[in-house]
Amino acid sequence: MPNFSLVYCTNYWHHLQAPVCEALASLFCDGDFTMCLFETPSEERLKLGYSASSPAHKWIAGPPNSASGLERLSKIVCAADVAVLGACPQSVMTARVSTGKLTFITSERIWKKPFYWWRMINPRFFRGVKRYKDIANRENVHYLPMGAYAAHDVRRIGAFGNRIWNWAYFAEIAAQPPQPRVNDQVRILWVGRMLNWKRVDLLIRAVSKIFSEPAFGGLDLVGAGPEKVKLQKLAQKINLIDKCMFHEPMAPDKVRELMRQSDIYVLSSNRGEGWGVVANEAMAEGAVLIANEQAGAAPVLIDHGRTGFLFEDDNVDALANILKTLLANKSLREIVRQAAWMEMQTQWHPRVGAERLVRLSQGLLGQAAIPVYHYGPCCHCP
Repeated sequence: MPNFSLVYCTNYWHHLQAPVCEALASLFCDGDFTMCLFETPSEERLKLGYSASSPAHKWIAGPPNSASGLERLSKIVCAADVAVLGACPQSVMTARVSTGKLTFITSERIWKKPFYWWRMINPRFFRGVKRYKDIANRENVHYLPMGAYAAHDVRRIGAFGNRIWNWAYFAEIAAQPPQPRVNDQVRILWVGRMLNWKRVDLLIRAVSKIFSEPAFGGLDLVGAGPEKVKLQKLAQKINLIDKCMFHEPMAPDKVRELMRQSDIYVLSSNRGEGWGVVANEAMAEGAVLIANEQAGAAPVLIDHGRTGFLFEDDNVDALANILKTLLANKSLREIVRQAAWMEMQTQWHPRVGAERLVRLSQGLLGQAAIPVYHYGPCCHCP
């Protein structure tokens, strides 16, 4: 058991953060680990299957429903030997780093929109960046970037120095490897909020180029959002509506079941996707992952051609060609899906993330040598 206390801060209980916190809780003595929640899920998130409440674990604190409740959480955060700060109020973050104790700040990339440099001419935004740097550039503060581009973005503003260690969202991993497929008809899946930067239109256009292939068994699109009607019209316009099934949002466990039944999962999002935990989930359930290289999780999780496939942003033909190759090659699909599951088990399992975070904390606290990982969670980002 670690001989220090750790607090992990996030917005609310959800399947993106719960697995690694459950793994952390299993490593600590009672009272030495706390997960602090600061918000309740929005109405949109609830419609997507998020829970309105958290489990009754004694290691969960919050969310606060008053100023005194927020003050209580802030005291918990400040008292811990080690803190991981995700989504939490600025006041809590400022109070924590002022203690001088070991603190990790974790986030997705901060420059999700193109032409981000124009924002720097806005005085209000510039002042916000300066406040962030004042926090980030203290020696006790380290960064846990989530996604391939997050570390690059904070370096662009001169934050954190060399105190950057790789991090991620961690999904639950199926205990057993995926079973060999017996059906030769290949189903393609996409799940999420239907927003313009999710680029579902790109996927629909790519499928329109391969839907006549003998092995193509259909495209399933699960979710809701402002782009849904437009996407339905697009599918109808290019004569794909009978091959493209639109489904209402599903609870996370139902999504995992659908991934288990699907052959290919496409993460089509552009740079607006800081991570994309559906990538972890698809690989864990045996669906071959094809991802836009601009999505944060894509270059981190995918070894192109071995554990999944990457395509250039906005390149419909590149995505269509990968789909066509996979439709024609069942043995390739089988090899990739097995390799992807093994990658999730050995490198991106919540247990691996939790254990490495503990060892890294011990090293930075001076209780042991700082561990050296060459890949995966908590490897140093030079």
